Parts: sequence; structure tokens; C-alpha cells
Amino acid sequence: MLIAHISDFHVFSSQPETRQVRLDIADVARRVVQDLANFTPALDAIAFTGDLTDGGSQEDYALLKEILSRLQVPVFMVPGNHDKRRTLRAAFADTLPFEDGPFLNYETRTAGLRVLALDTLIEGRGEGALAPESLAWLAGRLTRATPEPTLVLLHHPPFPSGMASLDNAALTEGRDELAAMVREYPERLIILAGHIHRPYQSIWNGAYCSVGGSPAFQVELDLEADRHEPPCISQPYAYYVYRIDREGEFAVHTRFVSLDR
Repeated sequence: MLIAHISDFHVFSSQPETRQVRLDIADVARRVVQDLANFTPALDAIAFTGDLTDGGSQEDYALLKEILSRLQVPVFMVPGNHDKRRTLRAAFADTLPFEDGPFLNYETRTAGLRVLALDTLIEGRGEGALAPESLAWLAGRLTRATPEPTLVLLHHPPFPSGMASLDNAALTEGRDELAAMVREYPERLIILAGHIHRPYQSIWNGAYCSVGGSPAFQVELDLEADRHEPPCISQPYAYYVYRIDREGEFAVHTRFVSLDR
């Protein structure tokens, strides 16, 4: 199976809320989506790890749905800190099996893969949290035997990038509890996140983990950034393509899309 990992589009219908977001992000997002649609052989699914929009309005999600409409495969999404639960649920309740209750967690399967989607949003805040209810939900599902590899999606990465100013605004609550679960179930677990606006990969508590980049704006690699945020940088957008077999073995390929014409 082939799974693409994208993140942090920050599309907006009127004005961006984040000053760094490029004003032509809707057109750029269409270019990325067209590249996904044209990928050969055809993708089986796409994981979209949050900050789908920049403001979370009904109009923002209507624009996002129009942009994604070119895709003929499932798109599994989780909310980021710029999304809004109520409007996201309303926009995608017809395609995503959200659990009842306050959080947008869900479990689904596709092409021999189990997907566990986690809601780490703290509305009005940049950092993320896994509430006790979400941790209990995840624990219940990870204890169930399954023959398929498991893909865990969340916006705020629990695994550090090494850029302290960004890591301090990532997953700040529930990280230790999640780490304990991962240590118990690492061998067939793939964890995908966003939020950092720079793609990177990691092994965390025995599991493979990855952060997707952002076409809205990208940050420079700055491993000495402890008291300041790294500056933005202009470079092609990179998304990952995972080739995963039913035994859980996989290869990761990087696909580049030019953001400027």
C-alpha cells in the first residue's frame, strides 16, 4: 500500500490569522493536491496531520473541501491548533468516523492498515495536549490484537526535533503516558505528526515517527534555536510517501513540489 503524509496547509478563505502564511496558499495547496492526485502508482490513502485551515471557519473548511475534491482516495485528518472542532466535525462528518464526545478521535482501516487519529487541540493555544479521555481511548485500542500495521496520527509531535523553541510548543500534556504506550507496542507502530513546519523523522521509544512539512511556510533548520523561533526559509515543499506491506515493513520516499512558478 502507498500512503502519503501531508500537513499544515493553513488554507483560509478571507484573511490569514498567522502572519507567516503565504497569501497564495490556496493555489499552492491545489498544486500539492494535484501532485498527489497524479502520483503513480495511485496512492491508497493520505494522512493529513493538522492545521488544515488557518482559522477554522465554515468558509475555510468549504475551501479546503474544494481543494481536496480532486483526490479519489481517503484522506484521514486530525485537528491542529489553528483548526476548530465544531466546524471541522461538521465539514467532514460524512467522510471521517469521529467518536462521540468532545474530542475528534477515531479509528478506521484502509488497504490493510489500521488508522488511529488523535485530537491534541487546545482551542486558543499553540501547544497541544492528550486529555485523559483520549489517552484512555488510545490505550483501549492499542490493547486489541490486530494483524495490520497501525498508523497513529496527531498534530503536536511528542518526539523532539531538537529545536527547543518549537518543541516547547508541541505536545505538552500526555506525552509521558503516550511514551509508555508506545514502549509497550512499538514494533508495528508508525506515528505521524505536523506542527513544526519542517519535515523530519525520528525513532521514539522504539517506534518510527515523522513530522510533515508545510507549504504555508517553512522554517530553517536551526538546532541552536532555544530562545527564539527559527526563521522562515524558501524551499520546495516535501511530503512523504510510505510503501507499507502487510507485515509492517516499509520504505519512506520524499516527494518534492515546487511552491513558486
